[in-house]
Amino acid sequence: MIYSKVIDPRPEGKMPKDEIGAINTIIGKGSEVEGRLSVQNSVRVDGRLKGELKCSGLLVIGEEGYVEANIQAKEVVVGGKVQGSVEASHKVVLQSSASVIGDLKTRLLVVEEGAVFQGNCTSGAPEAAPKDSGK
Repeated sequence: MIYSKVIDPRPEGKMPKDEIGAINTIIGKGSEVEGRLSVQNSVRVDGRLKGELKCSGLLVIGEEGYVEANIQAKEVVVGGKVQGSVEASHKVVLQSSASVIGDLKTRLLVVEEGAVFQGNCTSGAPEAAPKDSGK
């Protein structure tokens, strides 16, 4: 073919390039999970999750996803709805379709135009402990 182009079905910028393909757990559309979920690596939620979610890598909540839980992950990308606290050691991205009700704690926060957020947010590098002056 002279003119060929591979079309990626994911909108540009929706997932970190180094994490694409690394998702090893999926809660699909129409699925419901209740309880405590702990995932090594990364997870995508397009269904419903209620309880607690710990993820050592990337957590993606798709546009159809609904999570009512306390969340801990390295990185969180929200396209759907979240009710509960979100703590990400690296970054939280609220896409334009996101709705988050709860508190956020992260080093870096990205909010796209149109995203809804109600709660408190703590972002930035963790503060260094004050040095003891020896007095």
